[in-house]
Amino acid sequence: MNWEQQYRRLVQLARTLPPYPDDARDERHLVSGCEAKVWLYVDSSNPDAVVIRFDSASRIVKGLLALIQQRLDGQPLAEIQAFDLDALLRAENLENHLTPSRSNGLRNVAKKLTSDFDAPRSVRSPSAR
Repeated sequence: MNWEQQYRRLVQLARTLPPYPDDARDERHLVSGCEAKVWLYVDSSNPDAVVIRFDSASRIVKGLLALIQQRLDGQPLAEIQAFDLDALLRAENLENHLTPSRSNGLRNVAKKLTSDFDAPRSVRSPSAR
């Protein structure tokens, strides 16, 4: 698949992201080190089925985030902690199509996802979803 085909695919994937919680669109949920703004919401109150939500203004970034979200949303905490971004990019044939700034931004997202799970970052009650 060439980059133009990948681009169209990512734009289509961006449309599949579930809605991002409005009350989590703040500095606390903003992922630092991304060229385009990226928000990350994690509800790890149930470690057997962690809820992950992303948002970004960039369609391409949203498509890349959708790949991560599809892979990890609803998975156990241990699966998320073991997430390998490079393996996902290889499997999706994207490792040679991303700019260094996009790759670095995705690495920051993965780092934030896989670290600091000692306490839930964002917890919402089941009735608030």
